[in-house]
Amino acid sequence: MAAIGQAQANAAHLADFAGTGEGRLLVAGCGPGQFLDYIEAGALSRWRVVYCDINPGYLTALRGRRPGAVCVADDLEASSIQGPFDAACATLVLEHTDWKRVAATLARLAPRVMIVIQVNPDEMATAVSPGRTLPPSMEWFRRIHPHLIDESALIGEMRGHGMALRTRRPRAVADGKMMLALEFVRGSSSAELADLAR
Repeated sequence: MAAIGQAQANAAHLADFAGTGEGRLLVAGCGPGQFLDYIEAGALSRWRVVYCDINPGYLTALRGRRPGAVCVADDLEASSIQGPFDAACATLVLEHTDWKRVAATLARLAPRVMIVIQVNPDEMATAVSPGRTLPPSMEWFRRIHPHLIDESALIGEMRGHGMALRTRRPRAVADGKMMLALEFVRGSSSAELADLAR
């Protein structure tokens, strides 16, 4: 992911999100924590961060990058993780899951949620760019057929959980793709969103 700029873009999204709050933060579906190699120093310093992933091996790798990190093995589709959190984020997680169940979990756990999805050019139907030679870790992703998430469908799903879209931040990466960060907040009135923006 770093070779095509995704890890860097996703680290920047997390830094932006973390820069507008403090408290207890859930980094859901954190994987091996590659984004931590690119995040700005101190970007998470105001947060008590909990990292979770379904794969314990990924959490071991993350602890290698962040000794002392609080890590929890959890299935976001049927989560047993304990909230509440002040904020939660999930980056390129919905593409590999039953995304509606994960969206429900995130909405339940925190009043502020950032979800990063991948948006491809219209002519590219698959999540993994065709024609690229992939490292073994990414070849595994191709084999499990990740599915792209429709932005409008996600916004509608989160609205059904009482979460309104607050910000939309696109970041371009290689192959004409975009890492799109959508931040949702609990409460759906325009007045509430205006108050949050102040």
